[in-house]
Amino acid sequence: RNAMAIWQDLVDGHGFSGRYASVKRFVNKLRGSPTPEARVVIETAPGEEAQVDYGAGPMVRDPDSGKYRRTRLFVLTLGHSRKSVRLLVFRSSTRVWAELHEKAFRRLGGVTRVVVLDNLREGVITPDIYHATLNPLYSDVLKHYGAVALPCRVRDPDRKGKVESGVGHAQKTPLKGLRFENLEEAQTYAVNASNPAMAPAEPLRRQAQPIAIAIAAQQSIRNPRLIASEPVRPADGHAGFFAAK
Repeated sequence: RNAMAIWQDLVDGHGFSGRYASVKRFVNKLRGSPTPEARVVIETAPGEEAQVDYGAGPMVRDPDSGKYRRTRLFVLTLGHSRKSVRLLVFRSSTRVWAELHEKAFRRLGGVTRVVVLDNLREGVITPDIYHATLNPLYSDVLKHYGAVALPCRVRDPDRKGKVESGVGHAQKTPLKGLRFENLEEAQTYAVNASNPAMAPAEPLRRQAQPIAIAIAAQQSIRNPRLIASEPVRPADGHAGFFAAK
């Protein structure tokens, strides 16, 4: 039984005059601190892995309706340094999902070998632990940049815990409770809030490595041809490819 139910029983059946907070503190002492569950620590080399995910973004005024509406926050987190790219959109689709990846790659100046993602419909059509069916557009965009998608197992979000942490930090700290008049203003704020000084603290096992050094190592990610290469363009017979902005 929870503390509220116990307090209600005491009041109704025994004439207890104390406050609920007192019962809650007593129950918490009896329960003690839960034993933390063991987790596997996933270490990756620079340029090896990026993790991507969506979260709830801040409220932004919609230019079409004039009303505030909730945005979607796209986060790409590099596996080695935890450096993140944050991008905001009003709505998602297969094309938007692919475009967000391309924008993130270009902001970083390179592409990781592997992109770890959840089994959301924009990226994965049929989840499977061995042979997941990717959305054709998403698959082709990653292939264009020489990256490989690695969908998580169903109901196993811990495999992309680094980006989950990045999304949670953005929602709870720099973007919490804010409202913006347009998407550009919100995006600028999100970019400024993702600098190393405002990033989550480095885990204890990596405190000996300053974040500036970690980021410098991570930014030597493979595929330096990215900046010189053309963005994905429409291809003959493939309506899925989006035009370069």
